[in-house]
Amino acid sequence: MFGLGKKRVKLLAPVSGTVVPLDQVPDPVFAGRMVGDGVALAPDEGGDVLAPCDGELVALFSTGHAFGIRGEHGLEVLVHVGIETVALEGEGFTLLAAAGDRVRAGDPVVRFDMEVIASKAPSTLTPVVITTGDLVKSFKPAEGRVRAGRDVLMEVELK
Repeated sequence: MFGLGKKRVKLLAPVSGTVVPLDQVPDPVFAGRMVGDGVALAPDEGGDVLAPCDGELVALFSTGHAFGIRGEHGLEVLVHVGIETVALEGEGFTLLAAAGDRVRAGDPVVRFDMEVIASKAPSTLTPVVITTGDLVKSFKPAEGRVRAGRDVLMEVELK
């Protein structure tokens, strides 16, 4: 009643850039929301990729191209830097954390070299998707430009 007791989770932008709808990601898995729903970011520059929320890194690929974090109420989020970047086999990425680590929103998880990714991957678009959609009632994405670790990328209302 009157919105009391609603569970809301704010996910911070993991990189600075412009919010892009998933439909515009040049990868059918993300554009088709096969992994989950969310948005993508067109990064302004390379650098640290930050945890979008407090939680545990439940997956951190050795190649550095992607990580999954389990946050409040079991909500899981995948951050995937660039498209088809797994094929780079770690080139252009540096791990700054390890799977199993507890992180706080804004903590650096990986670092990426924008020049390497832009020259060797099909796209630098960085999908940020909620992989536990069954827990989500709704989410509201930001629009326009967001700053890493400062601005809310998505506000999620849980069931």
